[in-house]
Amino acid sequence: MDINISRLAQQFESRITQSLNIMQLHFFDVCVDADPVALMSVKVYDGGFDRNIEEVANVAKMDDRTFAFWALEEGNSLDGVEEGVRKAHPEFIIETKGCRKSEESDEIIPILLVTVPYVNKERRDVLVKAVGTYRDAFNTYVDAEANLTKVKMAPHLLEATDKDKEAVEQLFKDKAKEYKDMAEKAANDKIKKIEEAYQKWLEEKAAEDVNLRDIAASSNPEAATSMSMDME
Repeated sequence: MDINISRLAQQFESRITQSLNIMQLHFFDVCVDADPVALMSVKVYDGGFDRNIEEVANVAKMDDRTFAFWALEEGNSLDGVEEGVRKAHPEFIIETKGCRKSEESDEIIPILLVTVPYVNKERRDVLVKAVGTYRDAFNTYVDAEANLTKVKMAPHLLEATDKDKEAVEQLFKDKAKEYKDMAEKAANDKIKKIEEAYQKWLEEKAAEDVNLRDIAASSNPEAATSMSMDME
């Protein structure tokens, strides 16, 4: 096969590989829990530069849904961290708390608590739609790159044999399918996590509703009956 055709084919695959990686990074930002990878997109403006969050703040995972941040250097403000988090993840719930510097000290240092919201019905729909949008955009990009690369290859195929032309066409079909299948699997894996988080929220909500009915029943049987009817 012509060396120019091989080079263009390699460039095509390299570009769609890069695009697939970018799509997967976007999936990390479709958050259902406190996955540290989601913080990769957070940039903090500090000292005239955009810095990664770990360059300016300590971070710890408090539980499945909550991160805690405190200044890397004593006396530094967390305002830039908060601004960076809000910009990358406007859906996150942010609050500032005070924490003792150590068991031996009464000095209080500010802690930024960042919580990923529960995946309720509304949020579940938004997240699933976002995953589908990223996947569809990738598939569209694959088709566009394939068509563009074919145009670039055309002059080099003028004197190619029918066999070589068929091989090139099959190459595009195979590679496009391969990468679209990879994108579909990544999207399905992400949607599965979203659905699991949604089911967890439903279970916790159901348990909370039962608890409320039990409390009402213990204090006022008539109120418990009314509450049960309202929830159905």
